[in-house]
Amino acid sequence: MTELPRLPFDNPSIMGIAPQMRALQREGPIARVRTAGEDAWLVTRYDEVRTLLADPRLRLSNPDPEQSANSAARGFMVALMAGDDCATEPARHAQMRALLVPLFSTRRMRRMQTRIERHVDELLDQLAVSAPPVDLHRALSFPLPTMVVCDLLGVPLDDRERFGQYARGTFDHSDDQHSANTFKKVVDYLRELVARKRTEPGDDILSELISAKDGALSDEEIVQLGAAVLLFGYETTIVRIDLGTLLLFRNPAQRAQLVEDPGLAPAAVEEILRLGVGGKGSNALIPRYAHSDITVGDTVIRAGDAVKLAIGAANIDGRAYPDPDVLDLTRDRPRSNLAFGHGARLCIGRTLARIELTAVFERLFRRLPELRLAVPEESLRWQEHRITGGFDEIPVTF
Repeated sequence: MTELPRLPFDNPSIMGIAPQMRALQREGPIARVRTAGEDAWLVTRYDEVRTLLADPRLRLSNPDPEQSANSAARGFMVALMAGDDCATEPARHAQMRALLVPLFSTRRMRRMQTRIERHVDELLDQLAVSAPPVDLHRALSFPLPTMVVCDLLGVPLDDRERFGQYARGTFDHSDDQHSANTFKKVVDYLRELVARKRTEPGDDILSELISAKDGALSDEEIVQLGAAVLLFGYETTIVRIDLGTLLLFRNPAQRAQLVEDPGLAPAAVEEILRLGVGGKGSNALIPRYAHSDITVGDTVIRAGDAVKLAIGAANIDGRAYPDPDVLDLTRDRPRSNLAFGHGARLCIGRTLARIELTAVFERLFRRLPELRLAVPEESLRWQEHRITGGFDEIPVTF
């Protein structure tokens, strides 16, 4: 019997799709693979991934939870996304979105845009007067999304550093105890903050949740929703700022175009979202379970089977994108990338993330035209132990 390919696949580069993932995509849209905890179906082509993301027969919850091999970090993530119980997942998820989607309204996002742009300008001003080399990750990529999520939740900015580190520790799937300890700190902090906002409300999501449904939500329900906003609303944006900067370092001609025309920043963000895969691809796989039989081409996914939707591979599928590996800020009517998912679980915070990324890449290289890596790219280390991946350091000079 031929041994199944084993995830995660080795990748000789710190960014991009692993060669074995590309090979499987060339062979067909779906393949059987082995993971650390279970065998699964890996789906790699754009059309099939997009279709399955919107298929209600694929869910987060495992129909056979006793067979689940999830880490504590993965368990917390699934629970916060209302996907830890197959009997209640559809109803709980619909209720969660009904409460949170209005809080990310276009009006609120427009209000936040000015504040976000001011945060970016202040951080770049501080960076510009620093003596190089400077860690871009600590100077820009980490603090900006942390500031934004603190603004959104009404967290005092003085608390942003420890609040951000709590979130980072929660998604460390190499150490279940560390993950549990930091998640408890998130919950305890938010519980205290909710209690304070019941008497001192502000212009923030927690205060609005306290008033939602005529005040019917309990503190614990509000804390869970707040934790979801925190844990899913900032770490992935940190990762994208780092990856986007590295992609533009690799593509000086596109970078020059962006400096010349900052109006290309939204297009640059879409290309960064499309191509931003790091390490072994930990930030570019969406796990699901089949709750009914599903046919993909000539393959039948059986109820109960695990499925990995490779959004990173789908986003460089040549059937969907001409010259898929090329960073091109002037693509002609490109298809929507799948970085934020698709369907019922399309990321609620996608507009906010795009505003943050656009504010960064409109300004970064205009403010620091000589910005470049201070170390060889291959010396950077992708953090495989975190569910979202990411870097802890990006040394730059200018």
